[in-house]
Amino acid sequence: MRNLTLFLLLFFVVEVFAQPKDDKLMGVIRTQPFFKNAGISICVSDVLSDSVLWSYQPELCMVPASVQKLITSATALEVFGADMRFETVVWFNGTIESRKLSGDLVVTGGGDPTLGSGFFCKQGEQQDFLAQWVHRFRQAGIDTITGDIVVDPFIFSDNDVPQSWLYEDVGNHFGAAATGLAIFDNVFCMEFNVPDTPGQPAILAKVFPDIPNLSIDNKVFSSSINSDQAYVFGSTFNSDRLVKGTLPAGAKGFVVKASMPDPAVVLANQLLRVLTDSSVVFLGKIEQRKVADIQQIEKSKVLIRQLSPALSAIIDMMNKESDNLFAETLLKHLGLKLLGDGSTLAGCKAITSYWNSKEIGKNALFVSDGSGLSRLDAFSSGTLANLLVYMKKTSAWSDAFEQSIPLAGVEGTQKSYFQQSPVKGRIRAKTGSMTRVRSMAGYMLTQRGHNVAFSVLLNNYSGSGSTVKKEIEKIVELIYSEL
Repeated sequence: MRNLTLFLLLFFVVEVFAQPKDDKLMGVIRTQPFFKNAGISICVSDVLSDSVLWSYQPELCMVPASVQKLITSATALEVFGADMRFETVVWFNGTIESRKLSGDLVVTGGGDPTLGSGFFCKQGEQQDFLAQWVHRFRQAGIDTITGDIVVDPFIFSDNDVPQSWLYEDVGNHFGAAATGLAIFDNVFCMEFNVPDTPGQPAILAKVFPDIPNLSIDNKVFSSSINSDQAYVFGSTFNSDRLVKGTLPAGAKGFVVKASMPDPAVVLANQLLRVLTDSSVVFLGKIEQRKVADIQQIEKSKVLIRQLSPALSAIIDMMNKESDNLFAETLLKHLGLKLLGDGSTLAGCKAITSYWNSKEIGKNALFVSDGSGLSRLDAFSSGTLANLLVYMKKTSAWSDAFEQSIPLAGVEGTQKSYFQQSPVKGRIRAKTGSMTRVRSMAGYMLTQRGHNVAFSVLLNNYSGSGSTVKKEIEKIVELIYSEL
């Protein structure tokens, strides 16, 4: 009888302490009408004990949007290490005599997504690497090139976008394809001058960089809406682009970004322009074909070995700025490294197999791309929380991974979150969003001293994105204060 009394007393105490946090967290979910028919999966795990502190449907698989990048970046760090760099090789396959290259100038891509990237170059300096290349050609005794400029982006077997991406996304800057040779983030810019009166056609004033054979069907109009409502339609290797929608009335020099049709050819044309500006005579043509793998290139023929920033820096920018191109490029590298095939499909299989081998995500991790733009991606909050715990507790690359996740309310895509909140600057969280999808995941040290990994995934809610964003903030604030 005494033991029963003690048990009931302990049970009562546990219930008293547990109920407030459950009531508060569940209250956010149950009191909002737009969550009534939504899919919700939440998991909060203690990193040290690897135990679940609180959860709601943690086994329910959800579309994650950009928190998918956490899985891609974690896998890349595990497989390649933080110091990995990608290489672009510029070489020749003829002879150099009397300041003349009798043969081709070849640019072999090693899958570096950062050449001329706006994330790593200051404005106005994105083409500097090309000038450095031409300076090196001069040093090597080249004033004339009789052969062709050959670009070889075929380190990847697949230079297109994932098949599951929506057509309406692919033409926009965030729908750029991951290619073996990339330049300027595989994006081009259209500059518009917009009439002061709403409802008038916007004038396309400038396109940069130059895109060979580019055709733009401009159906953009001025509007009283003070935001960019212009969208671009087109496919990866097609030079036709349709841009339609509205831009703010009266805007001058308004820039709309779009995916580049064929980045390797753009790189070749940009290189030719710099050669011409430097008075290097070029007598050939531009070609795109497979020539040789980087490992097969004769060392004596190499003019330049261009290295990317370290993988840790690429991942840091990828997660803080939520860059899709970097994520899709890493996905193809994972397929190449682990399965010998640099394709989206192989990369997806590689990620799933890697984490399944660690007993993470079995039957609850479905990967269709590296960035989260695909609506066929799905995993549970429990799967993501387990992966986050592994990266924090077990991975040799824990610091690089955690530091790549933005500080809430301070860095990258997190800047607009938690502005008047006690968690601002105190947690690291990656967000994801697209139509009827909102997500947030990361790490925090709660007010009660728990070092936790958390994952919040919401699908198919009926409220506006901005309203649901505020509710996610409430959930995360309660995790911080109550757990």
